Amino acid sequence: MSEHSRSDRERLPPVGDESETVHEVLFREIADAVFLLDVESTEGDYRFRFRWNNASHRQRTGFSTDDLRGKTPRELLGDDRGATIADNYRRCVSAGETIQYEETLELPDGTSHWQTKLTPVTEDGTVTRIIGVARDITDQKERERERRAMARRFETVLETMSTAVFLKSTDGEYYLMNRACRELLGIDDEDITGLTDEDIFPPDVVEQARTDDRTVAETDEMIEVEETVPTKSGDSIRLTRKSPVYDESGEITAICGVSTDITERKRREQEIEQLTERLSLALRSTNTGVWELDPATDEVIWTESMERLFGIDPGTFDGTYDGFAERVHPDDLPAVDRAVDRSVSTGEPLQIEYRIQADDGKHRWVESRAELVGTNDDERRMIGVATDISDRKEYEQAIEATQEKLRQIIDLVPDLIFVKNSEGEYLLANEATAAAYGATPEEIEGNREAEVIPDADDSEEFRRDDLDVLSSGQPKTIPEEELTTADGETRVLETTKIPYQVADSGDEAVLGYARDITALKEYEETLERQRDNLEVLNQVVRHDVRNALQLVLAYGATLEPHVDEGGEEYLRQILEAGREAVDITRTAGDVTEVLLHSDGDRRPVSLRHILEAQVEEARSSHERAIVSIDGTVPDTRVLADDLLESVFRNLLNNAVVHNDTDLPSITVSATVTEERTRVRVADNGPGIPDERKDELFERGRKGLDSDGTGIGLYLVRTLVDRYGGDVWVEDADTGGSAFVVELERHVSEDA
Repeated sequence: MSEHSRSDRERLPPVGDESETVHEVLFREIADAVFLLDVESTEGDYRFRFRWNNASHRQRTGFSTDDLRGKTPRELLGDDRGATIADNYRRCVSAGETIQYEETLELPDGTSHWQTKLTPVTEDGTVTRIIGVARDITDQKERERERRAMARRFETVLETMSTAVFLKSTDGEYYLMNRACRELLGIDDEDITGLTDEDIFPPDVVEQARTDDRTVAETDEMIEVEETVPTKSGDSIRLTRKSPVYDESGEITAICGVSTDITERKRREQEIEQLTERLSLALRSTNTGVWELDPATDEVIWTESMERLFGIDPGTFDGTYDGFAERVHPDDLPAVDRAVDRSVSTGEPLQIEYRIQADDGKHRWVESRAELVGTNDDERRMIGVATDISDRKEYEQAIEATQEKLRQIIDLVPDLIFVKNSEGEYLLANEATAAAYGATPEEIEGNREAEVIPDADDSEEFRRDDLDVLSSGQPKTIPEEELTTADGETRVLETTKIPYQVADSGDEAVLGYARDITALKEYEETLERQRDNLEVLNQVVRHDVRNALQLVLAYGATLEPHVDEGGEEYLRQILEAGREAVDITRTAGDVTEVLLHSDGDRRPVSLRHILEAQVEEARSSHERAIVSIDGTVPDTRVLADDLLESVFRNLLNNAVVHNDTDLPSITVSATVTEERTRVRVADNGPGIPDERKDELFERGRKGLDSDGTGIGLYLVRTLVDRYGGDVWVEDADTGGSAFVVELERHVSEDA
């Protein structure tokens, strides 16, 4: 015993009639922390001074007996903590009996949770001392916290399970249902306590459920049943496992059920049965055979398809392993024997490829797969299939030959292809890459980029991109980057870099593909110039040519009173041709506008204003046709642009021009829903066959017996698509066709 312990023992005060040594031995053996307090009464209040503590208390608190002897809680622990401790001691004195409480202490080793019991020692009716026993319950608290966390996790898992789980009494009253179960039965997320089978299921289902519950309660065993459960979405075939739940005395008080939807599995089982039948038919017509081996007797059973695979007549195989071995290529037979023996001895599945020699002398590759079934030696069988893989083998051999030429092919690619490791060292560089650097692939590979690239600034930029790909693990595309070649020429590259794993080592690398787009950039500049030219042409078509045609029509109309009867037909044809030419220039101008501004923004436009204007224009342009509006056009705005008028103009002209009746009649109607607006242009013409309705809107497609350009309806579809709408053809009530345009309304038009 140490001097310190001996000193503590010598200073230990007696308690009652017991000696100091007895106390020391007793408290030393106690694992709990024990301490002794003197209680002093001063003017109705109490003062507490620590007198002694045992080894466990000293070890846990870091206070030796000398440290605490004679000190009050405030002197030892500080004002705040000391006051709290002293309040507990006062409660013990006031109660005159043992009290118990839990507290959290900040000790040298960290925060600990303690359960402390204070017992007063009374002399002549006065409490003179308090014996404290403190037990460290930190681990217990942690276990309780973990149990609560585990319970919360269990509840979360239960609620997120896709399997339906329930708990109910043996009388059919439900205590618990997880979310999957409630959703299955169409029960809201309300308290299900008190619900019974009768509240949920029809009588026949209730009767069967009660029967199953009684079986569980009477047999004290889990049962498994397949049942059809009516749900809100229809009948569901369920596999339900019901197990007994016991109380503390071992009595069965509830039934726990776990129900899995096997509707799909039952459907698959039926499909498997059908597939099995089909497989039997397929084996007779494919190069796949089924075989069976008895390892104990070497008896082999072949199906007829197996005999065909091996090129022998049906029924001529002798049914022995030796008979099979005779037809295996001699170079492959040892490997086949070893594979079969290993599978038989270990039970591992068999899979092996080998060549067979048919009676016709030809060699073919087959793959055999098999598994052992049965447990007893007398019952074990190896059942397998053999498939002709000659074509696959030829393909693999071709791939091997191709791989040998892969480098040759890569070198023929005009774009830069390369692989660099994490250190920037080239693992692969094709001829195009090497040529850009003024070297050969052999001179590039094995060196770092900075050592071979002509321009050091390029190398630093390329290296940053490589590191981005390696650190992120994501591909990166650099739309444009410049490379200075060995000749000093600046080339523009479009580069894609992706993460890559080196096949042999698994090291991280970057695989890059750089396409020289220098010529493409020059071509884009040429296109921009052509676009400007197209703008000029559009101005000529839409203004100069159309103005000239308008003059032709005006002078033609002026000539009408001066033309004799013989020239009236010619003048009429001239005027019609002029009007058609005007329409063509307008359509061509609209098409050009779409081409020039294919990415135009939509904006709110008035449907009534545009549609009524186009109907009026159609009436004036086609005097021999009736163009009417059914009801009124809704005063609503749709998301489009100024070219929306071209959509309706082309549809109205199309309805008149392709109408073969004496008096063409076109009816326009419009309806509005909360989000969409639908315009319908119906005619009394010949109609359109169903097989041609979808292709009418394709570029260059013409209507029945049409002499037009075929771009009007293409323009309609192009514009409607750009507006985020839809257009289609359906049969009209008048016997003709109806073109329907659906557009998106301006959602804030009423705001």
